[in-house]
Amino acid sequence: MRIPFTLNGRQVLVESGPDRRLLHLLREEFGLLGAKEGCLQGYCGFCLVILNDELVPSCMVPVFSVFQGRVVTIEGFRETSDFRDIEHAFLAEEVAPCPSCGPAKVLTTHMLLKRFPNPTEKQIRRALSRVSCRCTDVTTLVAGVKAAGANRRLRSHVR
Repeated sequence: MRIPFTLNGRQVLVESGPDRRLLHLLREEFGLLGAKEGCLQGYCGFCLVILNDELVPSCMVPVFSVFQGRVVTIEGFRETSDFRDIEHAFLAEEVAPCPSCGPAKVLTTHMLLKRFPNPTEKQIRRALSRVSCRCTDVTTLVAGVKAAGANRRLRSHVR
C-alpha cells in the first residue's frame, strides 16, 4: 500500500505492507536511527516520536496509521529553536542521558513544555516516567527540564 505523510517537515511517499511498524520504516527506509528498538511493546519509551502532535511509541504504530499524518523524529526536531532550548539547559545542568534514551527524553521534555510551560517537579517526573532508562539522576533531569522551560519561556516571552 502507498502511504503519503510528512516526515520532519517534508512530504514523503512510501510503499509498505500493513504489518510494518513505523519504527522499522524510519530506521530502514530513511536511516533515522534516533528512535531506538527497545522492548517492542511500547513500554520502554526508547522509540518515541511525535505523530500528529502526540508522543507515541513508534514500535506500536502500524505504518498505515501515519497516512496523511505528520511525523517528527529527533533528527527533525534537532533543527528547531525548541531543541536548542533543551540542549542548552541539559548541558548547563549536566544532564547526559545515554544514547538509548536521550532522544526520547528530549522529545518528552519538548512535549511536556508545550503542554506545561512551567511544569512542576511532579509533572516532570510523571512525563519522564514514560522512558524506562535510569541512566541520569532524576534530580539532575528535573533541573534540566526546569531550565529548558525557563529557556523556552525567555525566548518566547512567556512567564
